[in-house]
Amino acid sequence: MRFLDRFFLLLYTLGIMAALFIIGLAAAGWTGPIDQFQRYLLNDTQRSVVAVVVIVYLVLSIKFFLQSLAAEKQPSQAIVHETGLGQVRVTAEAVENLVKRVVIQVRGVREVKPRVICTPEGINVYIRVTLSPETNIPKTSDEIQNNVTNYMDEVAGINIKSVKILVDGIAADVKTGTPRKLM
Repeated sequence: MRFLDRFFLLLYTLGIMAALFIIGLAAAGWTGPIDQFQRYLLNDTQRSVVAVVVIVYLVLSIKFFLQSLAAEKQPSQAIVHETGLGQVRVTAEAVENLVKRVVIQVRGVREVKPRVICTPEGINVYIRVTLSPETNIPKTSDEIQNNVTNYMDEVAGINIKSVKILVDGIAADVKTGTPRKLM
């Protein structure tokens, strides 16, 4: 929902709450607000102000009603395969999960954060990894790129245009059972 829609919804909700509060007070026996409103409507200019407010609330009601009926958006991005029996869609999120699954199996990889971008030219995969300190970065990067392209082709039938890797960090090698030195 955009900012302007939220703002209109806030004003709409506050107006409805105020009207319901006044109606509740009138139902409880306090007729002051009703009498004041009737005196307010005796003047032509004040009646036109009430008419404008009513029209604005009707327009906002119709707008919010139509927004509620609007169809849900499709998944953000999907890779489409046409087969003899129909269409197969694989979401970008599913591809990210497959990439994460194959990259975490590479020796020396501690953490993986993939991102898949679908463009008209092809599928681009951006991977942020955290590696172990003893890991050979160029060799591991090549292995990750090859594994991702091969795995995606075999499992999902998706040809990857590029696999870009950002080594986000080198994980500290903590041995279990060894006391840590604190400053």
